[in-house]
Amino acid sequence: MFERKINNAELWLKIRKLRELINQTPNFKKRACFECGKDLNIYDFLSDNLEFTAGYVLDMWQNALFEFFCCECFKILKKDEIMLIEKEIKTRYCSNCNIPINIFKFSNEYRHLKISELKEYWLKPDSKIFCSRLCEKKFYSSKDKKKF
Repeated sequence: MFERKINNAELWLKIRKLRELINQTPNFKKRACFECGKDLNIYDFLSDNLEFTAGYVLDMWQNALFEFFCCECFKILKKDEIMLIEKEIKTRYCSNCNIPINIFKFSNEYRHLKISELKEYWLKPDSKIFCSRLCEKKFYSSKDKKKF
């Protein structure tokens, strides 16, 4: 399955730096999803936005002009973008069980993917698509057994 290439050492350095900055910040803001009210975690926000520095993430977090959404609500906001992807390829088939899957079911199953990653993966003809994590696991475990 498509995974972001994460340099764990770099991520942990950013997390450590962010902790230091938060400890030096008076009145650190607790954030909740603008839509549903779910508590948000700045470290999750950092790990979803690795292209930003720890200082920039903290500045955005503390800025009263910005509102943040949890992943689920953000995906709902991005429904229009998902519908554009659907216009290109409406249905794919599970690489393991061959049942049809639409982009909305796939995006729900793989919530961790950003919209750009979702689009790239869905539209790439040779990418393996799965209806569930279970099918993905079965597919790769059966492939591993055939190697031996």
